[in-house]
Amino acid sequence: MKRIMVVDDEALVLFDLVMTVEDLGYEVFCDSISVPDALECLGDDCPDAALLDIDVGGTLVWPLARVLKERGCPIAFVSANGAHQELKGEFADAGFIDKPASSDQIGMTLERLLGTAQVEPQAIAARA
Repeated sequence: MKRIMVVDDEALVLFDLVMTVEDLGYEVFCDSISVPDALECLGDDCPDAALLDIDVGGTLVWPLARVLKERGCPIAFVSANGAHQELKGEFADAGFIDKPASSDQIGMTLERLLGTAQVEPQAIAARA
């Protein structure tokens, strides 16, 4: 079972994300409401993917995102604010989900991050 890290400072949003991840059939590797707690929970391990809020209780998530990226963990940022320069530079290859996120958006994003996305029949026909 694929393990997903979930980080958000809003308890209700975090709970909703965790429930959605579990409902989609993934294991929540670590869920946290702060960057320091997430780094401690991470330790030397690496989840299969991570869903990260950008502004976590007034602390930007970049230090955690850098560690995850260095370990080869695919990341998607879940935020109401996508205007950060890091999203255009250092983390341009990361996924991005606008808040509030639907379970369909989360599911499709996780499939892309994990390389398990199914190609739609229309997309196959369009390539032919």
